[in-house]
Amino acid sequence: MFSPNVQFLHHLMIQIPTKACASNEALNLVAVTSAGKRVRRGPTTLKELYSLPPNEKILVSSNELGQPIGPEGQLLAGFLGMLARCGQRVGLHYENWHKVPKILKEELLKFVELRFILEISREFVLKSLGKKWRDYKHDLKKRYFKREVGPQANKDNHPDGTIRWQWEELVDFWYSRKWEDAEKIGHACRMQQKYTHTSGSKSFASQKKEMELSRGEKISRFEFFKATHTKKDGSHVNVETENILEQANEMLGQYEGTNDDAHMVESEILTKVIGKERHGRVRGLGLGPTPKMYYGSSTSKVSTSASNKTGKSDDNFNQELVQRVQQLEQEREQERRDREQERAHNNALVTFLQN
Repeated sequence: MFSPNVQFLHHLMIQIPTKACASNEALNLVAVTSAGKRVRRGPTTLKELYSLPPNEKILVSSNELGQPIGPEGQLLAGFLGMLARCGQRVGLHYENWHKVPKILKEELLKFVELRFILEISREFVLKSLGKKWRDYKHDLKKRYFKREVGPQANKDNHPDGTIRWQWEELVDFWYSRKWEDAEKIGHACRMQQKYTHTSGSKSFASQKKEMELSRGEKISRFEFFKATHTKKDGSHVNVETENILEQANEMLGQYEGTNDDAHMVESEILTKVIGKERHGRVRGLGLGPTPKMYYGSSTSKVSTSASNKTGKSDDNFNQELVQRVQQLEQEREQERRDREQERAHNNALVTFLQN
């Protein structure tokens, strides 16, 4: 007989469609028994996860940056994606991930730990869950929400697999002024993103590990950036990415023949070309690594010679973002004035016709 949580795990696996998961591919996994013994499980899919023997859990290993790797990491990613889509565990109605109660996040962590032994931090698990939860809401909005049809029509078009009252509250939020303001700021931020990766759904950590195993050596952050931001035929994704790589290669040429650590020099130059790290992340490495974790301090250790080759500074970025937000606010205020003027004109016209 399953415990209540394991019964729910069974329900979760059966009720959520396979296409909603990150992957239902059979993966060769390592499990750990309650006695601490490692066992090879062979091919295991997400739907088979709930039927693990009670004394076995999947062991999720990490790389040096605390990111999950290997097939076990892939299975965990699929499981977290499935969990993020389950309204019975974490609802759609919260405005953002920060509004999800801490006690609920703790319950989610305990639920994950029913079937996984984690060598990654619980903080990483919550970050990953939060991202997948946001991505799910974004996908729902893109597929099922049409502003022009009105609130009630959108509420009636609630997607299969969602809880109706949660969907209705989410629709109300999408029509709110708060969401409108947040969406405009988000759009301004996205306009600053000048490059995109080509690595597909596989995590950066897993892809980097596979590349290192294939080459038999560690690869630098710059080499990995090139590999994940160019197409298979070697062409560039866009002009911005091409410019970044050209600038970096030109700066690297100045360090040939020096005794400086090649990997660190490449990382410093890449940071200088694409800009300083923001929001506690190191770009090009995926979810998890922070500047302090990667560089050993809260800010990147860019050498003086490299820092002279300046790209766009953080101050310029922030200033542009503030200006863009102010512009959006001015446009919104002008739209409001135009609507008031049009309303006044219509009222005057109605009064004239009535007389």
